[in-house]
Amino acid sequence: MPKVSFAKENICIEVEKNTILLDAIRKANLNIETPCNGMGFCGKCKVIAKGQLSEPTDREEKIINGEKNERLSCMAEILGDVEVELIEKQKVLKTINKGFSIDVEIDSPVRLVKLPEINRLSPVPYVDDIGYKVSSPDLYRKIAFIEEGSFKEIWGVVFEDKLLDICTYKKDILGLAIDIGTTGVSYYLVDLSNGEIVKNLSSLNPQTQYGGDVLTRITYCMENSSGTVKLQELIIDEINNSINKIVDDYYSISDIYHIAIAANTTMIHLLLGINPRSLAVSPYRSVFLDCQSIKARDISIKANDEALLTIIPSASSYVGGDIVSGIMASGFQNNKKAVYIDIGTNGELAALRDGKIICTSTAAGPALEGMNIECGCRAENGAIERFDIDEEYNIHYSTIGNSKAIGICGSGLIDIAGALVRRGIIMKSGRWNKDIHPKLAERLVDKKFYITDDVYISQKDIRQIQLAKGAIAAGVTMMLDQIGLGIEDIPLIYIAGAFGYHINPNNIKEIGLIPKGFNGDIKFLGNTSLEGARLALINADCYKMVYDIKENMEVLELSLKENFQDVFVSHLNF
Repeated sequence: MPKVSFAKENICIEVEKNTILLDAIRKANLNIETPCNGMGFCGKCKVIAKGQLSEPTDREEKIINGEKNERLSCMAEILGDVEVELIEKQKVLKTINKGFSIDVEIDSPVRLVKLPEINRLSPVPYVDDIGYKVSSPDLYRKIAFIEEGSFKEIWGVVFEDKLLDICTYKKDILGLAIDIGTTGVSYYLVDLSNGEIVKNLSSLNPQTQYGGDVLTRITYCMENSSGTVKLQELIIDEINNSINKIVDDYYSISDIYHIAIAANTTMIHLLLGINPRSLAVSPYRSVFLDCQSIKARDISIKANDEALLTIIPSASSYVGGDIVSGIMASGFQNNKKAVYIDIGTNGELAALRDGKIICTSTAAGPALEGMNIECGCRAENGAIERFDIDEEYNIHYSTIGNSKAIGICGSGLIDIAGALVRRGIIMKSGRWNKDIHPKLAERLVDKKFYITDDVYISQKDIRQIQLAKGAIAAGVTMMLDQIGLGIEDIPLIYIAGAFGYHINPNNIKEIGLIPKGFNGDIKFLGNTSLEGARLALINADCYKMVYDIKENMEVLELSLKENFQDVFVSHLNF
């Protein structure tokens, strides 16, 4: 059997002949991202490989550098012994954790309360005197221990009418807010007694190894019998590792009594270990939209044994709890007229008129997050995040960490597209203008506009941007039409998502992501999904409000609208 050696990792495995190199890498328990789920399109699974491999296909040769022994691991077949070197990539994302949120008073549904003293003369069990339900053998054991001592104070951690813990001192009670995005995961560790954010953290969602968007991950689960279990293990392990980091040495994992998670519907199915296959097959029905009364330990998340797990409910199969959470956190529902756009792979949208919320989602794809773009990357050091071309046709850009440019992240991509349209380098149709200013002419080579010697934006990339922004603009137009409004009637548009506050609002208008005719204000919210999860931890009304908002959201299924394709096409031009 052929041997596959990974020199840096000091690993050598044997595989069957004709095994795909990507499968061998996974067999060796090594991580590699495949945003396109191994279809050979994205080029993100490149490795350095020497040895007996199948010849590169025409598609692969367009992406790899053969002189450097590059191969796409998803396309190369192993024919004999092979040596593989994984190309190191950044694992740290730049995200905007702190998003906009409404102000609320601290009234956590999980509280620390002082319990009555033990009546040593009464035959009535102490558990019947405390006023809260006990449903755990561990708690009965703790009560028995306390009864044997002579403690001056007894404290209880309670949720509604339930006792979660009992102790003899005023202890820390913590909550953990989590936003599970398709690309990244963000966390707040919250002191439930005062609502303060003790610490925040962000990490890459390890499921990106099996696809950059929800559809490729659903496909992976459909094609692999153990796919759902694998993806659940990845996200649970990531959450548990992050919990260990975020509690640090100052707190204890057992101090976490409430975890609130906001995510899209597919991410929640995978979190709970439920195959999301039904989301991709007509009539695209989810197994569930909300689930209550579960504990963190039910899915092996590390926290206090009695810790509650709150899943922010989804509105539909493709309008997830992240949007419901964001709507609550932003106070969107308190406006008379407004539009809410979460710029992401799914393009989740909502529109409001006089208390009525209509929502939908569009297949925007991952282009606006830097994926499926030839020089695209996530928000990591070296990613171009801001870009402009001034009136003298001089180029200005900045990168994350002020590092050498390695690629273009989402905010940079919108800036680049906006600047190219504004300066007439791209025509309204999306094609390159042959008569561009002489100062920039040498940058346009083989239908690619070079920002640096190595980083460029191609004609194909422009098409991806057009498809993404066209889908979002069409969705907004059709939502507003459903409630009898036009874009000119809207005074305010909220924009949420991983872009945070980085996007230039003029460039959003320039490329037509918002339908032409909008004259109102744009409010950037940052990560409102995480903010909503935090509010559910610290305020009982907010905890209940997400369920009320979910029930009040009418879902518009664009796939059932006969004119969607026409509206979509009409929004493709810049």
